[in-house]
Amino acid sequence: MSNLLDMIAEMPTLRPMNFLTPGMRYMLIGTFLFSLGSLSVKLAGIRVPTSEILFVRGIIGVVLCWYILRKAGIGVFGTRKFVLLMRGFLGFASMLAEFYTIVHLPLADALVLLFSHPIVVALLGWLVLRERVSKGGMVAVLISLAGVAVVCRPGFLFGTGSAMDPFLLGVALLAVLLTSLAILTVRSLAKTEHPAVVMFYPPLFIAMLAPLFSSDWVMPSLTEWCMILGVAVFMNAGQYYMTRGYAIESAAKICGISCLEIVFAVVWGFMFLGEIPDVWTVLGGSLIVFGTLILGKSGQTRPAPAQKD
Repeated sequence: MSNLLDMIAEMPTLRPMNFLTPGMRYMLIGTFLFSLGSLSVKLAGIRVPTSEILFVRGIIGVVLCWYILRKAGIGVFGTRKFVLLMRGFLGFASMLAEFYTIVHLPLADALVLLFSHPIVVALLGWLVLRERVSKGGMVAVLISLAGVAVVCRPGFLFGTGSAMDPFLLGVALLAVLLTSLAILTVRSLAKTEHPAVVMFYPPLFIAMLAPLFSSDWVMPSLTEWCMILGVAVFMNAGQYYMTRGYAIESAAKICGISCLEIVFAVVWGFMFLGEIPDVWTVLGGSLIVFGTLILGKSGQTRPAPAQKD
């Protein structure tokens, strides 16, 4: 499977992208695949419960990670089991909230909000890991938070009722927080664990826990099965390519590529769902993307020097 994905990334048909570095090409492919996965979630979720979609994605993810680990001759369960279990639970919880957000909000609005997680990662890195945020990083945080406020338009700032259902907005923001916490665990585990081991735990937790969160599963139609399998294939493949991209390229160079997921969401929403984002979504999304780019160019965060006892 991994050899096939590598061959796709190096196909001659990608020659028009020769101006991009290999890491940027991997990120572009991964971003495109993730956008297709989000569209598949949206289409399948019209009738199929979120937890059912998530369950299939988890089963396929477990099989893929098991295959990679077996081929590499590496143990499945890793060494830092408590942190890996935490990673698995956070991955499950964040993905459940993300899928629910994508299903119930317009696709562009959902991804604009979910895309604000780099800002929360920077803030949590400062608060939890004692990482210093540069001046440029602080400016990026403020710009992106302003973008989130523009998309949400809370009444206490805009003088009117929120443009979004408060419950859906709460789920979206919870997804952002959980995703950010999951990323922090990955940053910690990357020092000691094989990437495929870290990737194995979220789908394992998804496969075990997703059935507990729904009692109204349905038998999907053939079209819905295609959409559900599309979620699993596109998102797992997208994760693979993004991981390859981050492994060989600096975040500053490829964060701009990942911003294209919002653009793809607007295009797919218009083409397949008849969704046209309003001026607030466009303005807020632009601020979030701009802030993310500044955050990447500023080097995000720098580790704080060790404190003397």
